[in-house]
Amino acid sequence: MNKKILIVDDINFIVDFEKTVLDSLSKELNITIDIDVANTVTDAIKMIDGNKYDALVLDMNLPDGTGVEVAKAALNKDEHIRIAALTIYPNKYEEHRAYFSMFLKKPIMPKAYKESICQLLRI
Repeated sequence: MNKKILIVDDINFIVDFEKTVLDSLSKELNITIDIDVANTVTDAIKMIDGNKYDALVLDMNLPDGTGVEVAKAALNKDEHIRIAALTIYPNKYEEHRAYFSMFLKKPIMPKAYKESICQLLRI
Protein backbone atom coordinates (compact mmCIF):
# COMPACT_ATOMS: atom_id res chain seq x y z
CA MET A 1 0.00 0.00 0.00
CA ASN A 2 1.30 3.45 -0.94
CA LYS A 3 0.07 6.72 0.53
CA LYS A 4 1.20 10.25 -0.24
CA ILE A 5 0.97 13.08 2.30
CA LEU A 6 1.75 16.78 2.07
CA ILE A 7 2.86 18.43 5.31
CA VAL A 8 2.52 22.21 5.30
CA ASP A 9 4.23 23.96 8.20
CA ASP A 10 6.79 26.75 8.50
CA ILE A 11 8.39 25.45 11.72
CA ASN A 12 11.16 22.98 10.88
CA PHE A 13 11.12 21.05 14.15
CA ILE A 14 7.39 20.35 13.71
CA VAL A 15 8.00 19.13 10.16
CA ASP A 16 10.84 16.95 11.44
CA PHE A 17 8.57 15.56 14.19
CA GLU A 18 5.82 14.75 11.69
CA LYS A 19 8.22 13.11 9.24
CA THR A 20 9.79 11.01 12.01
CA VAL A 21 6.42 9.83 13.28
CA LEU A 22 5.18 9.08 9.75
CA ASP A 23 8.36 7.12 8.98
CA SER A 24 7.80 5.12 12.17
CA LEU A 25 4.16 4.49 11.26
CA SER A 26 5.18 3.39 7.79
CA LYS A 27 7.55 0.78 9.25
CA GLU A 28 5.01 -0.40 11.85
CA LEU A 29 2.31 -0.95 9.23
CA ASN A 30 4.69 -2.12 6.49
CA ILE A 31 3.36 0.46 4.03
CA THR A 32 4.95 3.23 2.02
CA ILE A 33 4.12 6.79 3.02
CA ASP A 34 5.63 9.34 0.67
CA ILE A 35 6.00 12.73 2.32
CA ASP A 36 6.23 16.10 0.63
CA VAL A 37 6.78 19.32 2.58
CA ALA A 38 5.82 22.93 1.93
CA ASN A 39 6.52 25.90 4.19
CA THR A 40 4.16 28.46 2.66
CA VAL A 41 0.70 28.68 1.14
CA THR A 42 2.25 29.50 -2.24
CA ASP A 43 4.53 26.45 -2.21
CA ALA A 44 1.74 24.19 -0.95
CA ILE A 45 -0.63 25.22 -3.74
CA LYS A 46 2.09 24.62 -6.35
CA MET A 47 2.69 21.14 -4.91
CA ILE A 48 -1.04 20.36 -4.86
CA ASP A 49 -1.33 21.44 -8.49
CA GLY A 50 1.51 19.12 -9.51
CA ASN A 51 0.78 16.04 -7.38
CA LYS A 52 -1.97 13.71 -6.18
CA TYR A 53 -2.14 13.43 -2.40
CA ASP A 54 -4.11 11.09 -0.18
CA ALA A 55 -3.98 13.55 2.70
CA LEU A 56 -2.69 16.91 3.86
CA VAL A 57 -1.61 18.01 7.34
CA LEU A 58 -1.76 21.78 7.52
CA ASP A 59 -0.50 24.35 9.97
CA MET A 60 -3.07 27.11 10.13
CA ASN A 61 -0.70 30.09 10.50
CA LEU A 62 1.73 30.33 7.61
CA PRO A 63 3.99 33.22 6.60
CA ASP A 64 1.89 34.11 3.55
CA GLY A 65 -1.62 33.08 4.63
CA THR A 66 -3.56 30.33 6.35
CA GLY A 67 -4.10 26.62 6.07
CA VAL A 68 -7.67 27.39 5.06
CA GLU A 69 -6.39 28.76 1.74
CA VAL A 70 -4.43 25.55 1.15
CA ALA A 71 -7.43 23.40 2.09
CA LYS A 72 -9.67 25.28 -0.36
CA ALA A 73 -7.14 24.82 -3.18
CA ALA A 74 -6.78 21.11 -2.41
CA LEU A 75 -10.54 20.54 -2.30
CA ASN A 76 -10.99 22.41 -5.58
CA LYS A 77 -8.63 19.89 -7.18
CA ASP A 78 -9.93 16.78 -5.37
CA GLU A 79 -13.11 16.99 -3.32
CA HIS A 80 -12.32 13.65 -1.65
CA ILE A 81 -8.91 14.56 -0.26
CA ARG A 82 -8.58 14.19 3.51
CA ILE A 83 -7.21 17.24 5.32
CA ALA A 84 -6.11 17.69 8.93
CA ALA A 85 -5.44 21.03 10.57
CA LEU A 86 -2.60 20.91 13.10
CA THR A 87 -2.90 24.04 15.21
CA ILE A 88 -2.42 25.41 18.68
CA TYR A 89 -5.84 27.13 18.42
CA PRO A 90 -8.34 24.67 16.88
CA ASN A 91 -11.33 26.59 18.24
CA LYS A 92 -10.20 29.72 16.38
CA TYR A 93 -10.83 27.92 13.06
CA GLU A 94 -14.11 26.23 13.94
CA GLU A 95 -15.98 28.31 11.34
CA HIS A 96 -13.82 26.62 8.66
CA ARG A 97 -14.54 23.06 9.83
CA ALA A 98 -16.18 22.17 6.50
CA TYR A 99 -12.76 22.23 4.82
CA PHE A 100 -11.16 19.76 7.23
CA SER A 101 -11.55 16.10 8.06
CA MET A 102 -10.12 16.70 11.53
CA PHE A 103 -8.46 19.23 13.81
CA LEU A 104 -5.34 18.20 15.75
CA LYS A 105 -4.15 20.30 18.66
CA LYS A 106 -0.51 21.26 19.09
CA PRO A 107 1.39 19.99 20.94
CA ILE A 108 0.52 16.43 19.94
CA MET A 109 2.11 13.24 21.18
CA PRO A 110 3.45 10.69 18.65
CA LYS A 111 0.86 8.03 19.54
CA ALA A 112 -2.05 10.47 19.07
CA TYR A 113 -0.53 11.74 15.82
CA LYS A 114 -0.19 8.17 14.48
CA GLU A 115 -3.78 7.32 15.42
CA SER A 116 -5.03 10.49 13.74
CA ILE A 117 -3.03 9.83 10.57
CA CYS A 118 -4.42 6.29 10.40
CA GLN A 119 -7.93 7.75 10.57
CA LEU A 120 -7.04 10.41 8.03
CA LEU A 121 -5.66 7.83 5.59
CA ARG A 122 -8.35 5.29 6.46
CA ILE A 123 -5.81 2.58 7.25
